[in-house]
Amino acid sequence: MVTKRKFGVNLCSGLPLPVVVAVWAASFVGVALGNARSTSSNDVYNSTCLEGCTCGKLRSNHLHEELDTFDCSFNNMYAFPENLPQDLQVLSLRGNSIFSVLDNICKLTDLRELDLSGNRIKSIGRGRMFQNMTRLEYLSVGKNSISTIFHDNLMGLKSLVHLILSNNKINYIEDKAFIELSHLLTLDLEQNLLGSLYAEWFQGLGGLVALNLAHNRIHKIPASLFRDLVSLERLYLAGNRISAVDPRAFSGLMNLQHLTMENNLLSRIPTAAYQSLPSLLTLSLDQNPLVKIKPLDFSHLSVTKISLCQMPELEIIDSKGFYNLANISTIEITDNAKLAYVDPLAFMNVDTLRDLHLHNNNLRGLQKEMAAYLPEGVQVSLYENPLHCDCNMRWIQKLIRKGENASIVIMEPEHLVCHSPTSLAHKLLMNLVPTKLPKECLPMVLNLTQSQTVVGKVGERQVLECRALGSPRPQLRWILPDGSLVNSTLNEVRRRFFPPGTLVYYHLKPRDGGTYTCVAENSVGETRSSLTLNVTGIDIHLFPIRMSSTLVTLVWNGTERRAFPSYKIVFSQIDANGTDVGEKRSSTASPTRKTFTITGLHPASTYRFCIGYEDASGYWLQISCCVANTRGVEFMMQGKYRHRMYETPDKVGEDSNSVPLDNLYRPLLMGS
Repeated sequence: MVTKRKFGVNLCSGLPLPVVVAVWAASFVGVALGNARSTSSNDVYNSTCLEGCTCGKLRSNHLHEELDTFDCSFNNMYAFPENLPQDLQVLSLRGNSIFSVLDNICKLTDLRELDLSGNRIKSIGRGRMFQNMTRLEYLSVGKNSISTIFHDNLMGLKSLVHLILSNNKINYIEDKAFIELSHLLTLDLEQNLLGSLYAEWFQGLGGLVALNLAHNRIHKIPASLFRDLVSLERLYLAGNRISAVDPRAFSGLMNLQHLTMENNLLSRIPTAAYQSLPSLLTLSLDQNPLVKIKPLDFSHLSVTKISLCQMPELEIIDSKGFYNLANISTIEITDNAKLAYVDPLAFMNVDTLRDLHLHNNNLRGLQKEMAAYLPEGVQVSLYENPLHCDCNMRWIQKLIRKGENASIVIMEPEHLVCHSPTSLAHKLLMNLVPTKLPKECLPMVLNLTQSQTVVGKVGERQVLECRALGSPRPQLRWILPDGSLVNSTLNEVRRRFFPPGTLVYYHLKPRDGGTYTCVAENSVGETRSSLTLNVTGIDIHLFPIRMSSTLVTLVWNGTERRAFPSYKIVFSQIDANGTDVGEKRSSTASPTRKTFTITGLHPASTYRFCIGYEDASGYWLQISCCVANTRGVEFMMQGKYRHRMYETPDKVGEDSNSVPLDNLYRPLLMGS
């Protein structure tokens, strides 16, 4: 029997509560046994159902069976209902404006499903709230205002299978908060404010099958984070800020089959972490700021499907980017606005590949050598690309003309349109006369940066990429601003060349600026393309603001004052010519500080102070320097100093300037 109370006056009848509960429960028993009811007993049952609610035997969408239900969803309720039947099995109060849950909910010991989602609840209670609800299997408190999950919030829920905590404001979870939930299969923490994850949270969840952590503020995945989740099959990490994944991040997840990490901040593929997942079937990395798929990024994985779509910075897929994937069926690389180059050897040892989606990218063509490495019968989509119809598209047209007899099937050939050269623009590739597509052609250098000017900063890492299409396949080299030639023999500490055409500067210097020319050459001829690298300084400036006979106080400012995790201040005594005459000393300063005082200096002496940054490899990046004179001994007893001396490092000696304190002191202290 199902009752919909559309109009009524009271929460309960005029009968004493025990009588009402007994009659309410008996009504369900009567339905289950198929017994007839008197009109008077129906009236008693109806009186227990609130106005606008639905009560009776209803099929649960979550537990998939008919259960005794009290459904007051979207009923404009502001308070938790009192005097609920104690043998209730399903209680749904979702979509109301309830602020708190009454403690008497613990009396509902037969409850199997509880839905409190879409309210204004800030806390789900401590300790005793759920301790007697040992039969509860489904609990949803999603879309509320909960900020903390304490270790005793969920005590007693030993039969819980599904826990929904999504769309809250959770930023803190106590250790072992879920430890009693030994039967839990799904845990949904999507759309919260979690910034870090800890292995202690997941203790006791050895049976968990699905974990949703999407759309939080997670920035890294540390080692052995999920080690207790031995049964986990689905892990959702999309929509976070993940930029770092430890190689052992997924250790222990022997049964994980589906991993989604789209819309994060990954700038490189955490290959080792994925290789530790022996059961992984699908891997989604859409919408990450990857620039390049490097050799062996996707190698020795068990996956059947990989998705790399809508990557805003992806430009290149290099040789062996996808290598030795024994089970791969589908690779989706679509809707990447900057993807201009796919190496002909990008897909190697992918014998089970059936679908290769490369549509809606920025590809000018694919080189014919790719055909030798793709398995027979694979379907390739290439439409919605700005195709340059020359020798590089000749082999594609041949495949189209062969139709069903082709070893590689080109999908939707009726949508393959030439973008260039001008004489062939807007024409269908399949309709071109074969003689329009030569067997060999000059290399075409690809403008991967989509600009003729690149800006880098002193001390930063800078990568210059050159790729080209052509038949025969072209060889690449760089000509540097000084005219020197760079190829695969370059292997210096500060810069290296990686075939086929990657030039890396690990620490830029001002002299590295200038015009760089990429040269692509094959037996037909040579093509060149140039770009300009502008190397700019770092906007941080060091000044002395207070001096005595034995100490100097320094301040640094600028728009990039907090650009580095820490700074080192190096100083030494110098003579009138600017030559070091004393031992160099250094101190470490935090970027959050505005001033730094150096003591133990000699009176009436000149010092050079430099601020810089030293990276993990020991490379020293000098950012800004200044020169200051300490006071003489006669000033040591004075209580104040009206002036100070300031000199730039380029004006030591007769041309040095003296800057009054008032000219420099005030503006430096005005900003934050």
